[in-house]
Amino acid sequence: MTVVMTVGELLAAFRPVAEQMLRPDEFRAAEFWVYSDWSERLRRVVDTEVADEGMALAWSVAGDDGDSWLWLRDGEPEMLLKIADDLQDFIAESAFAWGELRPIPPLGQEQ
Repeated sequence: MTVVMTVGELLAAFRPVAEQMLRPDEFRAAEFWVYSDWSERLRRVVDTEVADEGMALAWSVAGDDGDSWLWLRDGEPEMLLKIADDLQDFIAESAFAWGELRPIPPLGQEQ
């Protein structure tokens, strides 16, 4: 089932996931945004635009940057799980948490 949501709704759904995966100081300093594949990574899509599969959710944590493409057709819990999996890999490969495997929170129900 394809998810229909705005960029703002997507960010609001993902922030609690990221908050559980990051330490409090990391989360407080983290930035999250969405960009389109046709634009520069740092050009943010406005919160009111409808999210589509040509977009990625990006983050910056402790000076390291990462992102995850949106898979909206999989439904919200599965999409959030895929983004969380990419965040988990990012954390394990980051300078601030090298080698740490942070658990992905349960996402069985819609956020």
